Amino acid sequence: MPTTQSPAPAATGSVTPQQARFARRWTPRLVAFGEFIDGYDLLVMGAAMIFLKPAFDLTNFQVGWLGAIAFIGAAVGLVVFGDLSDRFGRKVIFVINLVFFVAASIAAAFVTEVWQLMIARFLIGVAVGMDIPTSHAFLAEMSPKARRGRIAGSLPNMMWLGGAITSVLVALALRDAAGPDTWRWMFGLAAIPALAVLIARQFLPESPRWLRAQGRHEEARRVFELLGVEEPKTAPAAEQRDLRELLRGGAGRRLAVVAAFFAFNSFGGAVATVAGPLVMTAAGIGAQHALYFSLGGYVIGLVGVLVGALVIDRINRRTMGIAACLGVFAAGLGIAYLGPKSDGALLVFWLAYSLLTWFGPGVLAWVWSSEAFPTQLRGVGSGLTQAAARLTAALNVTLVPTMLESFGLKTVALAACAYVVCAGLVAASPFLATTGVELEEVNAQQA
Repeated sequence: MPTTQSPAPAATGSVTPQQARFARRWTPRLVAFGEFIDGYDLLVMGAAMIFLKPAFDLTNFQVGWLGAIAFIGAAVGLVVFGDLSDRFGRKVIFVINLVFFVAASIAAAFVTEVWQLMIARFLIGVAVGMDIPTSHAFLAEMSPKARRGRIAGSLPNMMWLGGAITSVLVALALRDAAGPDTWRWMFGLAAIPALAVLIARQFLPESPRWLRAQGRHEEARRVFELLGVEEPKTAPAAEQRDLRELLRGGAGRRLAVVAAFFAFNSFGGAVATVAGPLVMTAAGIGAQHALYFSLGGYVIGLVGVLVGALVIDRINRRTMGIAACLGVFAAGLGIAYLGPKSDGALLVFWLAYSLLTWFGPGVLAWVWSSEAFPTQLRGVGSGLTQAAARLTAALNVTLVPTMLESFGLKTVALAACAYVVCAGLVAASPFLATTGVELEEVNAQQA
């Protein structure tokens, strides 16, 4: 699609007061709502696996791959469509990905063989991967520097956890009514909010910073005005895209550090999210209680994001990241070594693990990966970092069933070691101190 496409109403100068109010109130929410769908879908697999395993008599190998395949599909969608969103704009990808997601979700609800479910879950992952770098870039590009942490980090994670919480509530509500077919309803119902968001997103403007990167400065100015955001004083001229810039100098170091941080966070965090029900079941908790433990973890994680939102734009993000990562590691040790001795200790450390993950590294990974790249490469750069995260999460859920058989809850301690690596990466990277810095200035810093 050429960049000379018809401008959105926000760029035409014919905006009504009602359209302006809609844009200011709903643009961040509708962009971030893709993460609700992501959270519901990727986390629904953890809950659905409780019903899938007996339905298809799955082996541990099949359980691992069914959990991992959507992450692998997402990695493909992240890289391919992150690049396309840089080329053709953020808005067009928003339409394609949700159409794809709705169709694949409905297909997943009607499969009759494991291989069919594998294909459907892979395609769903691709659709999710289309959305993530696009929404990720859009949120950063429309955020004022004083609130970028909350808009580009806290808001999408609130949505993601909202989707995760909904997935568990749906499983609990359907379990008695749908019985063995609960998993079919869980997959199929994901199409309903996706369709609603698809319709609502038709009214969104294009990203103002993407418009500026294309040299469309007047349209960009009008979108900034529509969104009630002050246009940055630094207004770079349109630049030729060169993917090699991601690997050069400071940009290359930012890519390596942020991708590694995101990847290790995803590996460590997956034991409390998508693999959570399996971990709780391995701890001797039945399927019903495993779902309640997962629900509690997500709710306390949402509390962590809300608390983090109060400080993420006020304090040094490096300090916040190091402290939270070391706290998660300590909670992981508590789960592994004190959890088997006491259900109360297991619950306390499980909730602490989730709270601190979402208070710090879970949100900071999103913020840093959206800040690290210039506008003309933000989609593909964000896609690469998120792809690294999805692949390590896939590795986690592939290994966890077998590791739980061999090591029990000590599996959590092994996964939590990832957060020691995260703390070291942040400590060694001064350029991650981005609180209150304009997006263009962050991109211009040398690592």
